[in-house]
Amino acid sequence: MFTVFLVEDETLIRQNMRNAIENGGEPFTCAGEAADGELALTIIQDVKPDILITDIKMPFMDGLTLARHAKSIIPWLRIIIVSGHDDFDLARQAIGIGVDQYILKPVSNKDLFAALRASGEKITEYKRRSLSSMQNLSNEETVRNALVGTFLEQVCNGVLDPDETLRRAGELSVNLLGRHYAVAIAYCEEKEGYPNRQAIASKVKYLFSDAEDVLYFMSGMDHVALIVKGASEMDTVGRAYHVSQTLKHEVEDGGSTVVTVGISGVTERLSGIHEAWREASVLLKTFSHTQRGRIFRTGDLSRRDSPLVASLDELFNTDMESRLKFARADDVPSIVAEFTKNLCSDEMQGMLYRYYVLMDLTASAMRIIRSFNPGMDWNELTEKFVDREQVISSSVTAQECTELATQICMKFIELRDQGKDCHHRKLVQKACEYIAENYNDPDISLNTVAAHVSLSPTHFSTIFSQEMSETFIDHLTSVRMEKVKELLLSTDDKIVNIAFSVGYNEPNYLSYIFKKREGLTPKEFRQQKTASPAAARAAAPAKGT
Repeated sequence: MFTVFLVEDETLIRQNMRNAIENGGEPFTCAGEAADGELALTIIQDVKPDILITDIKMPFMDGLTLARHAKSIIPWLRIIIVSGHDDFDLARQAIGIGVDQYILKPVSNKDLFAALRASGEKITEYKRRSLSSMQNLSNEETVRNALVGTFLEQVCNGVLDPDETLRRAGELSVNLLGRHYAVAIAYCEEKEGYPNRQAIASKVKYLFSDAEDVLYFMSGMDHVALIVKGASEMDTVGRAYHVSQTLKHEVEDGGSTVVTVGISGVTERLSGIHEAWREASVLLKTFSHTQRGRIFRTGDLSRRDSPLVASLDELFNTDMESRLKFARADDVPSIVAEFTKNLCSDEMQGMLYRYYVLMDLTASAMRIIRSFNPGMDWNELTEKFVDREQVISSSVTAQECTELATQICMKFIELRDQGKDCHHRKLVQKACEYIAENYNDPDISLNTVAAHVSLSPTHFSTIFSQEMSETFIDHLTSVRMEKVKELLLSTDDKIVNIAFSVGYNEPNYLSYIFKKREGLTPKEFRQQKTASPAAARAAAPAKGT
């Protein structure tokens, strides 16, 4: 079944196309609709349809602009332009953007379904080509891909210094320079055995070979690594979530493969890619079971998600801060032992060393807690840890230093674990509260709510759907439909007035959505629910009939 999104500012035309698609008996279904390109784009980010049907001349954002932006968000999207203008220049621009079909109004069902079938065939061909893209490579291309993959893996593993990294990148024509970097690692899990590595590699190449801001390589049989570049920290995070969503969609694609993605924090340095790789690796190894099938980074996680796993020292050879980040109480003795193993026997030097060890441990613990809970007040956090005088007094002997280091680690774990909800669960709750207060605003959208909680639209869309088990637009529609039912039963308002009061500018669209969800038109729902008990019993079929 192919999902279709309709964008048309003429209500009757949009309604006729929707009814034709829904009742046509062909493998197409309407995933949503909008009256202008700007509103459509925010919904398309959320529902990710297979086919977009759009008019050209619309308010706020025209169809060609919408098509260009939508194509960048959803690489597999097929686009059909419906226009009342037989204009060669418009058709030429549409072809340049990547529009598949250009049909003129008035649109007959025959023309509509011919365009839909052609788009469906292209989607099928796209999937076939994505699976076979590696099979048609020349020997030279195959060798180059292997060399680039090996080089990027060396960058991630930190075996090359910056000078050697840039020299090798130049030799291989790899554009590695960027202002910000993040690393995403995808674990592709099959129900039985390993996934088809060749098929995954083909899809990854097909998706990202032309992307200037994404570098990729296969790591082992079942992992895909993505190095994502961005202009700012928020841009990099949003882009990392976007490419992760695209990869997950294409690799899973209704099959038996489950994709789980861990995303690192953002670094500004080329040398920081190594640390980002280690962070994403630790995240994935630690949380791949509890977060199976999801896309996540450090700020998305609650500490109650942490599984009972071996100590991080066994999972990954990482530094003290990384070990501390996901530590459990029974990891503390080994962490403290590592911190205090080089205590000097010289009294003065030993005291200075112990002082710096304790201060560094305290600073590391506070930084990590802030990374899990960005909203936590720094002064409040400082008060919960030891003060400088206590650190100085405990630096006198190795025994006191060890005891205080243990207290700091245990306090860190307590503060890290004390919140019942993670940062992003709170953001989703804040978003839901905003929706509940503003559902009646016809301009409310994924973008406006994402801005309200200070996240990029892609990042917000991902965490919202994962936390709520429904997309943003599904949740907004549910809130509106509940209010519609309440108004139908508690007032005598006309459907047109109810539609406006819950944020719909078109009563016909409200009726369509309502019937699709409830199985009844608003009028039938009101009649059924407000019928007298006696009338309802009389209308009900007798038992046994």
